Amino acid sequence: SRLRHRSFSRKAQQARAEPDSNSKPNPAPNPTPTPPTMSCCPPEAWPGLTEDTSRELAGTVETLGSGLRLYVAGDAAATKGIVVVHDVFGFAGGRVKSVCDALAADTGMLVIMPDLYGDDASIADLGGFNEAGQAWLKTEHSYEKLSPKLEEAYEFGKARGITSFGGIGFCWGALPIFLASAEGKLAAGVSCHPSLQLSAMMYGGLDEPGLAAEVKCPQLLMPAGGDADHYRDGTLTDIINANGFEGAAVDFPDMRHGWTIRGDATDPAVNRDVYAAMSAAKDFFIKHV
Repeated sequence: SRLRHRSFSRKAQQARAEPDSNSKPNPAPNPTPTPPTMSCCPPEAWPGLTEDTSRELAGTVETLGSGLRLYVAGDAAATKGIVVVHDVFGFAGGRVKSVCDALAADTGMLVIMPDLYGDDASIADLGGFNEAGQAWLKTEHSYEKLSPKLEEAYEFGKARGITSFGGIGFCWGALPIFLASAEGKLAAGVSCHPSLQLSAMMYGGLDEPGLAAEVKCPQLLMPAGGDADHYRDGTLTDIINANGFEGAAVDFPDMRHGWTIRGDATDPAVNRDVYAAMSAAKDFFIKHV
């Protein structure tokens, strides 16, 4: 079922839905699921959005001894945390840092986003999902190579008193959330416009039902209109529920893939559904983390 619009603090509203200076008008939605391709995003997805560096952020960038950078937002006294996994446009993509701020403000948790690609790198640096971009994502950014960086993020949080973590991933970032959930690293996982098909198609791993069967904590899926039906029709959530964990889905049929961190926030429908998605994530984390 769809969520009703909720009111939030002024600070959280500004962090979540402040218009982007380089956003483009929202074309008509494409509610028809797109056949899977090697790309993480269907053709109608929102393109990469250049970071709006004029936006005031609530968090700070911390650099660890290893050189890994973390965006950190929220209450330093918190005992619960959320690890954010960005999409293929990276640590500086779109308004992902503002989404971190909103999650921190709404949940009262410490939010940590590692720069998994390093140096603000993005698949856009290679021209997108061309041959070079696919090779870069496959060889340089498999979960096996990224998991030590996620481990550094967990340890950073634990050193500050965090005893339980949730995780949220966007697009490509949903796959690391599912894999971390299978390892028992997370108390709950949230996936916005997920691209779990990359597990089998790009990395030679499990397919989507196989991934769902392996998770060891509750999961919330929030697909866009063009995302595959199995994210909304119970195929995956039924598997998760059968294993004793809450599997839930909130469908956003009017949205294009990528809307939460790349969509045009000046469009009323996008603005509405950014709020709704963050509200759903907030409620899920408060319930389970």
